[in-house]
Amino acid sequence: MRITFNSQYQDAAGALEKASEHLLETQRKVSTGRRISKISDDPTAAATSLAERSAIGQVDQYTRSADSVASRLAVVDTVLSDVVEKLTAAQTVGTAARGSTLTTTQRAALAQQLGGIRDALMDDMNSTLHGRYLFGGAAVTTKPYAITPPATIAAYVGSNNEVRTDISGDRSVTVAFDGEAITRGSDAQDLFATLDQLITDVAAGNSDDIGTGLAALQRAFDRATAAQTRVGNQVAMIDAQKVRLQQMKLSGSERLSALEQVDMARAITEMQHADAAYQASLGAIGTTSRTSLMDYLK
Repeated sequence: MRITFNSQYQDAAGALEKASEHLLETQRKVSTGRRISKISDDPTAAATSLAERSAIGQVDQYTRSADSVASRLAVVDTVLSDVVEKLTAAQTVGTAARGSTLTTTQRAALAQQLGGIRDALMDDMNSTLHGRYLFGGAAVTTKPYAITPPATIAAYVGSNNEVRTDISGDRSVTVAFDGEAITRGSDAQDLFATLDQLITDVAAGNSDDIGTGLAALQRAFDRATAAQTRVGNQVAMIDAQKVRLQQMKLSGSERLSALEQVDMARAITEMQHADAAYQASLGAIGTTSRTSLMDYLK
């Protein structure tokens, strides 16, 4: 059975088209360095690639959260350091006021110092970052402490519920603290009421009551240092987590590269072979197109 000229030409043209497509595909891989340009190139690898990209995106989000939280906790740590310093100063003043040889003027001066420390501590507990209160708990837009006439610091109006932020799938850290847990704890009155009473006792020279106030200041000092230790532990956890996140992203990027990137040496060799096949197909169709009727009558 003879093969017609049209059939030969169609076969040659089909082979040329396939060779051309293969050559273009190998050229694309070499020029872009990517093994997958569309899902049909490798459906399984493409699906895995999408999953890896999603995981890397989540790692990036956790990294941004960790950086943001670390900056916030650095501010909290600075404020708590100032609280501890002010409480130490208040204890020093209160201890000095217990002496029996002080004059009324000296006691008034010490009481005034305590008033300044009280106001500075209120400012610390009303500290903000980006317009949000650090020690208002979940009530981040509510000022925790305010002065009421004539010069009394009102009770805590923040939230006792703290706010936490995730820095991984199974780790979170506190970013908004319960201020009352520091200023009052389990005491009957908060730090500011204690200082108000201490100011009165210092001015009056009530030595025994001053001792009671100093004991309350020590408990507030212990609560503040415990809160600062807690913050320090969280900062250490964030630092460790950021290292883990970097390692996770590096591993994910390496897996993604293995899925999507080509072996350039192999790709170039494949392109050369594809070009040779394309040139051969061109030659074959050229030969077919030159076939005449006499070739079939032989």
